[in-house]
Amino acid sequence: MLSHLKRRFGVLTAVAVLAALVPTLAVSTASAAPATTAVSPATSTTLSACPASASIPSAAFTDTTSTDVDCIAYYGITQGATATTYEPTANIPRWQMATFLIRTATEAGVTLGDGSDQGFTDISGWSADIQTKINQLKQLGVTNGTTTTTYSPDDNVTREQMAMFLDRLLSNTAVGPNGDSSDTLTANISGNVVTYNYTDIDAGSVTYEGHNSIAEMYHHGVFGHAKTDTTFGPLTDITRAEMATWLTNALAHTNLRPSGLHIQATHNTGFGSLAGASNELHVSNRDASFDPIADTVVDIFGFTATTTADEIGIAASGACKDALEISTGAEELCLMENTDYVTDQNGNIEVAGNVIAGAVNVAEGESTQYWAWTAALGTYFSSTQTASTTTSTSSAGGDFLNVTTSHPYANSGSQDPVGRGAVATWDAKMGSDVTLTVQLRSIGTGASSTYNVAQEGCYITVAEIEANAAFGTTDVITNSTLLTDATGTATYVVSKADPTALDANDLGRGTLVTFANSALNGYGDNTCTTIGTITYGTTSTATDADGFAFDWDDEVRVATTVTASAATSYTLASATGTGATNTITGTSYDQYGVGIANGSLGMTSYEAGVGGATAATYTVTRTTNSSGAATFGVTRDAATAAASWFTVNDTDSNAAAAVDVYWVVTPSTTALDTTVTGSAPAALIPLSAWTGVAVADNDVEAAIVRIDVANDVYIVDISYFEVSALNTYVKYTWDADDNFYITGAANTQALWEYYLTTGAFTPSNVDDLYHATNNGTQTVLSTSNPSTYKRP
Repeated sequence: MLSHLKRRFGVLTAVAVLAALVPTLAVSTASAAPATTAVSPATSTTLSACPASASIPSAAFTDTTSTDVDCIAYYGITQGATATTYEPTANIPRWQMATFLIRTATEAGVTLGDGSDQGFTDISGWSADIQTKINQLKQLGVTNGTTTTTYSPDDNVTREQMAMFLDRLLSNTAVGPNGDSSDTLTANISGNVVTYNYTDIDAGSVTYEGHNSIAEMYHHGVFGHAKTDTTFGPLTDITRAEMATWLTNALAHTNLRPSGLHIQATHNTGFGSLAGASNELHVSNRDASFDPIADTVVDIFGFTATTTADEIGIAASGACKDALEISTGAEELCLMENTDYVTDQNGNIEVAGNVIAGAVNVAEGESTQYWAWTAALGTYFSSTQTASTTTSTSSAGGDFLNVTTSHPYANSGSQDPVGRGAVATWDAKMGSDVTLTVQLRSIGTGASSTYNVAQEGCYITVAEIEANAAFGTTDVITNSTLLTDATGTATYVVSKADPTALDANDLGRGTLVTFANSALNGYGDNTCTTIGTITYGTTSTATDADGFAFDWDDEVRVATTVTASAATSYTLASATGTGATNTITGTSYDQYGVGIANGSLGMTSYEAGVGGATAATYTVTRTTNSSGAATFGVTRDAATAAASWFTVNDTDSNAAAAVDVYWVVTPSTTALDTTVTGSAPAALIPLSAWTGVAVADNDVEAAIVRIDVANDVYIVDISYFEVSALNTYVKYTWDADDNFYITGAANTQALWEYYLTTGAFTPSNVDDLYHATNNGTQTVLSTSNPSTYKRP
């Protein structure tokens, strides 16, 4: 036998072999180009040949923990390089790949040929088994050979060749649940029917078929690549680790499933309601040889709270307590009946999400566990029965869209830019771009509770209505479609050319931009929540639902707006000699919201608390940089708590902006409550328990004035209601070991932080939002008056 370690290193020989495999690109590479906007896989499947519910055993190789290796070992596709090693970084000679592919085809139910001689003259030195498998590959059309008479068994398999092997192999397999093995994606690479993100598959050394196979297998999700991956490495030798992943992902498109009864969901996570037709449940039943078992009666039910079999309560009737039946008719809960679902001839059951009744339809923020089991007819389910489970969890979808502008500090007012009535209108400079950013958002528990939704693949339509003359004359309407990225964001750029640059005479030319749901909804099978409301602006004042409007002109820039910000909103107070520092930044903007360079900014400050005083006005001025910003360093030498207000003024326009900073102290050991260890206090903690200072009202609480979730910190004014002159700001921290309470009941840290940061509470429950450290030494209460609750 020829040594399988032998390789050919000659570059010209390698190119010649590859060229002989299939024809090279039949079109100019200029007409085959990667997508300008990254595209997601279009025909991938979220089901698996090795689902989590099957608990596939470890292959016990000492040099890898890959679950993909475990998967192909489970089906006997690999037996390892040795009994204890897999060699994941090793390459794969073509003779060995023939073995892997024929084993894969066998498990996927492909009928093999007899393995008779197919005319390869370079495999005679190999074993009869290897020769048979190589000839069977040729009979299946999975290989054409490197020439008409050679297979080149010693050559390593390249990534391009592997893509072609799997593309051809899948065309021989029956399509499994939620799978796709069709060749419909292949067309003409110059026609861009098969979109792709790779920049290195258009070279002349890549074959025509190889190019299309790489693109097709990407869309099948075989490679497992993110759409941000832009290189494929077609001529690179594939490793055994990569092969395991590619084979596992390819098998997901076939009908191969593990032995026994198993349930899977096409969407274990998602946004909004997971009740659409594409949100399917799939049940498979296979024997010990992985062959389908047809005509198996299967009972499927669900719980809207994740639980385990031992925790399921059985009612007196014998039915599952609080479960919901998923069935073809009006069956009894958790009773095996002849009207339950039955596996088809492929050993499968498919249940579309839109026929799953009632509460088992996973709604926003809901988690549902689905159960599948089988037994003799008339059997009730109990914890002694064997069942397969899978859980689907939904996150809130984008209930509304918030649109912000790259120039939020531009002048705004109400005008009629294109004859659509008065809307919030921004001044914009002709000859420049304004970027509008759209963000999917969701409305939480409270009316003021909103947060971003990171849902990718939702289409948003944009209509740009432009008036090239005076307001009220609509000349151009442009419609576009945006697609949200992984953060739930998309951008749109609007601009207007300046007909006569710098003449300051071009006025009153309007553009109105409006956004709405697209009829396309979501990319692929992604279902996006219908957007109920469009809001405009955060820093600026636009809230008009009619759109985002711009008044284009080229008037001379004038300093109009000043903003102020602090490097940090709180700083630990420090005694004289060491000092506590902060940095205040003022920024001057023109009427178009663009920073004004070389302006002059001054600053004044006022401090509340013990020893508070007013600083001299404009004792120092700063010149703005190219972005219109100037910075002021501030230092405070005092160990006491206080609050400072810093006001920044443009010395020419007298516009002003203020920012407040808290100089904070750490909790005093005498200002602690120790009655709450491990449980919620019976009543609100009076202020006297915090400070040791007698107060008139024992029902007062501390006020939270700053929240810093990133660092697990909030700042509390513990004398907010009682002693207005003695503002004592205390820094409290929390961690996962603490106890968290909402409306008097223990809760999770995550939900407590959500309530804390979003204000998602009502006046009736705000008294009961607090936490205690794990040893009961701190308790922080929010104010009972939501109007005085402060957030950053």
